[in-house]
Amino acid sequence: GSGPGASSSASGAATWVPTPQGLRRPVMPQMQTQQWPPHADRLLVAADEECARRLQREYDQEAAEKAERASFRCPLCFDTASFDDSVELDCLHRLCTECFRSYLEVKIREKRVAPEELCCPMPDCGREVTVPQVEGVTKGSPLWDRFLASRAELWQPGSQDGELLNECPMPGCGARFLTPTAARNPRVKCPECRAVYCRNCRADHAGSTCEAYRAWRRENDNAEREFDELMRRERWQRCPQCKAACERQQGCNFMTCHSTQCRGRVHFCYLCGAELQAAQHYSHFPHGLFAGRCEAVDRRHEASSRSLPARRRQRPDADANWLVRTLEEFRDWAQGGQQAQQAQPQQEREMRSGL
Repeated sequence: GSGPGASSSASGAATWVPTPQGLRRPVMPQMQTQQWPPHADRLLVAADEECARRLQREYDQEAAEKAERASFRCPLCFDTASFDDSVELDCLHRLCTECFRSYLEVKIREKRVAPEELCCPMPDCGREVTVPQVEGVTKGSPLWDRFLASRAELWQPGSQDGELLNECPMPGCGARFLTPTAARNPRVKCPECRAVYCRNCRADHAGSTCEAYRAWRRENDNAEREFDELMRRERWQRCPQCKAACERQQGCNFMTCHSTQCRGRVHFCYLCGAELQAAQHYSHFPHGLFAGRCEAVDRRHEASSRSLPARRRQRPDADANWLVRTLEEFRDWAQGGQQAQQAQPQQEREMRSGL
């Protein structure tokens, strides 16, 4: 029949099936479960493998293009190297790290490390290789220590900006080496004896400042007090900047500090200890460069002369102390005058020869 409960066997006709609620619903032939062919799984696996191979080829090609963009050809060895394994100099020449290190090794072994000798290895360039560039490929190796030692042998005050000459304070060492002035940490390590100390005050005070260390030394070290007493007795002076002690053995009273910190850039008076400018070479010494008096000493003499009666009333021993100081200053002044008279003919000869 053709009613709802009838079933059809015609091809393409719907099949009525019961439902849990007792109703019937049609099921079309295309909705019925179909059986996969036996070789269908193999076809799907092959398609997946082909897709995976295509994706891998695309990834490899992209990685190769990226690596090609991030690499360069070294102009010395003509090998391809990555930018991460290279050094770019100030002249914009880029070298692979291995070639640059080999170049530095030859230069350091021959002790040709002066700024005019340690230049870019490319022909017709001549741009100076900086200390940070050398440090970048040799830091922590004996090559870096040899570079510092060789550079220290060539150091002159004010000759190489960016470098600071250090002399190891350890007994029996005294090694001289250079460190970059831009380094924030003042603690340095001697390449010879491996001692660590502060390059500013030449002492090991880890975790403390130079000023705090000096204060501690003054309070606890008898040797420091004895040295201060020796300086007062011998009338030595300290540099007003780095506080290094100095003794004038010959020459005039216009002093130039050549310590590792000042490097010939600080001038001061040996008589009063005041810091001077280069233009005050003569104006600060109205009685001559070799005399025992300067502007500050003259002012002290004038103040002492005006206050002598008051001091005489206040302290009975003031006269004796003042007289001793006056005699000592007069002796220094007389000796300075003799030195000036002896030096004057020599200076006149030098001036005539210069003309």
